[in-house]
Amino acid sequence: MSTETVSIRPVDQQIMAAEATVTPGQPREALEVLEPGQPTDNVVYPTGIKLTMAMLSVMTACFIHGLDLTIVAAAVPSLTNHFKTIEDIGCGIMFAAFTFSAGKIYTLSSVKIVYLISIILFEVGSLMCTVAPTSWFFIFGRAVAGTAAAGMGAGAMLIIAQCFPVHRRPIWFAVMATSQAVGLVSAPMVGGALIDWISWRACFGINLPLGVAVVAMIAWGFTDPAQNESIALPWKEKVKRMDLLGSFVVIPSVTCLLLILQWGGIRYGWGNPRIIALIVVCAVLCLVFCWLQYRLQEKAVLPPRIVKNRNVLGAAWFSACTNGTLAMTEYYMAIYFQGVRGYSASKSGIFIVPMLVGLMVASLLGGAGTQKFGYTNPFMLATCLLGPVASGLLSTVDLDDKLVKPLCYLGFLGFGIGVGNLGPGNALSAILPLKDLPLGMAVTGFGGGMGSSLFVAASASLFQNRLGKELSKSAPGANVPTIGEAGLSAIRSEVGADRLREILLGYGEAVSQTLYMPTALIASSIIGAVCIQWQSAKKKQS
Repeated sequence: MSTETVSIRPVDQQIMAAEATVTPGQPREALEVLEPGQPTDNVVYPTGIKLTMAMLSVMTACFIHGLDLTIVAAAVPSLTNHFKTIEDIGCGIMFAAFTFSAGKIYTLSSVKIVYLISIILFEVGSLMCTVAPTSWFFIFGRAVAGTAAAGMGAGAMLIIAQCFPVHRRPIWFAVMATSQAVGLVSAPMVGGALIDWISWRACFGINLPLGVAVVAMIAWGFTDPAQNESIALPWKEKVKRMDLLGSFVVIPSVTCLLLILQWGGIRYGWGNPRIIALIVVCAVLCLVFCWLQYRLQEKAVLPPRIVKNRNVLGAAWFSACTNGTLAMTEYYMAIYFQGVRGYSASKSGIFIVPMLVGLMVASLLGGAGTQKFGYTNPFMLATCLLGPVASGLLSTVDLDDKLVKPLCYLGFLGFGIGVGNLGPGNALSAILPLKDLPLGMAVTGFGGGMGSSLFVAASASLFQNRLGKELSKSAPGANVPTIGEAGLSAIRSEVGADRLREILLGYGEAVSQTLYMPTALIASSIIGAVCIQWQSAKKKQS
């Protein structure tokens, strides 16, 4: 029997195979294709102290990002007193708008250099917030930090992808997510302590020494092991491939979309000329962006072939559902704890901790399980089952429940979402070739970021609608518009005891009915989960 030798190359290169001559009746052996990151891909992964420094830098950067995301909430009262008015919209808008651009830049440049620039830019934004003399200067600093955060998030995942083979990445993605969750959990306590002992400016100044440590560790401990051939392109060609016009079109389109959902039906009616104008501008800009991507193809900031990939689309939708569910739950449970139950803002922040702890623990279990068994899909499906149950239970809480009930449900929800929360990143890491991974991660990050912003904004309209109807039922004859505008803190001090309970019951019912929205959203995550193909990160692909 004679056989022809077959040369197998990594899946991110062209695979060539020849027919083998086999004896009739003998089973044909399956062709094995090694995943990217296996020993035969000729990539030398870092070890020892350099690997330790690289991972410490990623963990610290993720902690800073998580801390920065939620520490603003602790500083809002002080910011309002100092600047008289403040809206932290710049960070979220710029993060979402520059996610695609960050992914594109990583495909054209050194991961190490782009990541270092992102960290330094984040430090500049934090410094601006620390010394801000006016509210506009502060908002601009937050916008700079948001722009840099888009590069930090994508860069952290790429550094892990370049430090470990595919089958070892899931647990490190989980460690990365846990580091960010630690920042999210500790932000209310750290922020409160800094404000009490020093000043609200220290909430942003704390990023500066930590950022310097990250820059030092990544500069010394990480070297790009897998060189991208696009790095050698002339800078003029890189600029052409950046699709600057497409990148800049995203910014106003995202801004318009967020303003539509934030203002529509709340500040202005849906028929208001301002809202209509925003809808028209947003639609036109989205069409222009799509046309640019189709026209430029591979030179576009978001190449069409990436968008057409079902795995990328599924990962983006799954991330939008999980992030949107967490954001809405945190937002309306804060209203429940502070408004309906009468706890302080600091205690309300502590009451959210069970959800974040459940998220951390489940993320580590999901990452370890994916590394053990190779497949991330079962853990994503577990989220699709556990998430709706936990979120549905939360919608049953009311004014008279013991505190342990909502706290347990929050922990259950965090666990249910956390077990599959890292599935999109793990799946794309195993499926996409390394050269496409930055763009795939960018689309997923955009989905997650927009999921948080859009669904929180959209749920506000539902809450206001339900609030009016529930107050009319629970407190007949009450001046609903006046009560809605006054806020719960004013109601407790101004409304008589005989009517206070009726009004609080109405508020509680409005919160419960608004929580149906995250329940439906996390249930729809099944759409994203089934779109992602089953491919092992542990074994060879047959």
